[in-house]
Amino acid sequence: MELLERVRAGLPPAEEKRMFGGVAFMVDGALACSLSPRGLLVRTGPEAFDAAAGRPGVQPMVMGGRASRSWVEVDLAVLEDADVLREWLDVGVAAARAAGGS
Repeated sequence: MELLERVRAGLPPAEEKRMFGGVAFMVDGALACSLSPRGLLVRTGPEAFDAAAGRPGVQPMVMGGRASRSWVEVDLAVLEDADVLREWLDVGVAAARAAGGS
């Protein structure tokens, strides 16, 4: 199954938007993750950022020359493992729900 379809299947109901050069997913009104040819951008929130950024195949998202302290970019190769993809989607959904107040 194509990675985009796996991401869609692994998320709760989400609104899709074109952004960041790919497809972004809004869960409960807040951005959870975005899939592009570069990888999966995942919202971690500041509390989970350090643990997330320290994992293999992961680096802080850089936008406008500044490294984020609440988002990480996960390499596509890491996401081939279904369990790893599930973990990252869960991180993004939890952070989106925390940010959205749900």
